[in-house]
Amino acid sequence: MTVASRNLVSAEEYADRLRGLRGLLAEAGLDAAIVWGRGGGSVDRFSNIRYLTGFYPVFPTIRDLPGAWSDRGLAALLVTQDEAILFTDDPEAEGASHGLTRVVYRDGLSPRTMVGDLLDTLVERPGLAAIAIVGGDAMSGNHARDLLASETIAERTLRWDDTFIEPLRLHKSTAEIALMRRAAGIAEEALEAGFAAVVPGAREADAIAAMAEAISRNQAVLANAFVVTYDASGAAEDNRLPLHSDRVFQAGDLFTVDLSGFYAGYLFDIARSTVVGQAPLPVQQRAYDAAKGAVDAIVAGMQPGAVLGDAARAGSAVLRAAGVDPESGEFPARGHGLGLGFEGPWVQDGTELVLEPGMVISIEQFVNLEGAGATFERNILVTEDGPEDLVAVRDFWPAENGKEAE
Repeated sequence: MTVASRNLVSAEEYADRLRGLRGLLAEAGLDAAIVWGRGGGSVDRFSNIRYLTGFYPVFPTIRDLPGAWSDRGLAALLVTQDEAILFTDDPEAEGASHGLTRVVYRDGLSPRTMVGDLLDTLVERPGLAAIAIVGGDAMSGNHARDLLASETIAERTLRWDDTFIEPLRLHKSTAEIALMRRAAGIAEEALEAGFAAVVPGAREADAIAAMAEAISRNQAVLANAFVVTYDASGAAEDNRLPLHSDRVFQAGDLFTVDLSGFYAGYLFDIARSTVVGQAPLPVQQRAYDAAKGAVDAIVAGMQPGAVLGDAARAGSAVLRAAGVDPESGEFPARGHGLGLGFEGPWVQDGTELVLEPGMVISIEQFVNLEGAGATFERNILVTEDGPEDLVAVRDFWPAENGKEAE
């Protein structure tokens, strides 16, 4: 496996990103952006601040406790045409960031809050009259309440836009692609370890433990392992709680996993399925063929210059031919952008995005057909020569003769 440094993104690249945001502000006639983020969890809303500065708020996000702490694990970044000011509870933030002109840090017992510090800073800058609010989903209810109740904010125009930075993040740099290849390679190693344990008599939890061990050993973080195991009758145990079952695999079970995690802040997201210990039943094979067929049809259409929605429609056609409604299910799309999290573009039939080299998009499909469920997912880099898997993770599905599919 190719090993990539966790610190490939240079200070110059972070500077370019901040310049890009400032350009967006100028084009929109805005004076500043307040970018929110929170951390302490591998899939929390850290991505925009991390993208712009390299900073990650490491402390777990927990509720305020008056007299002890406020805003733990939360951060805000004020970006103007000549400043980048980070508001945080992290005493080491300045040394862990790029491009900042100032860090406003809270420590110890104090009545200060992050919003209070931010408002004080805005009072000193009355010329910031029009401000973008980016990443509002990372704000707490207390943030929103205190911010909107302030006369300082009432005097200004706010533009709430969680997608404001997405045009910058859409095209991945050489460093980002290297980190994402490393992340996908870790996913490959984890799936190899986990599927080796998917055998009759083994426990489902042991298969996931093998995946988690491989991820941790490679300095990555497990985000999710969404698992559903169907028995031959089509029955599946409820795995909606954040746990993995101690059920014992039986020959003929259909095991599925959608595995995601982060390496150096960058996401991998791969899904695979297999039948335990024997060749698939016809209904299991049909579910798998629909899931993989839809994914492969979309990927084939992901040529530079193509419209993403046209590729998505090819996958939807495969599903309809199999008797599956493409709009059914918990995620009525065929995939999503990949980077510092689950992000745009969203792969739907109506998506008008024109594909360009440097975009990274995960194409996925879960199919439940007559009580049998199967899933398949590929992490795709659009190149000048066409679509390319970041890592060609093998297919673990058994062929009719009992051997793995090629």
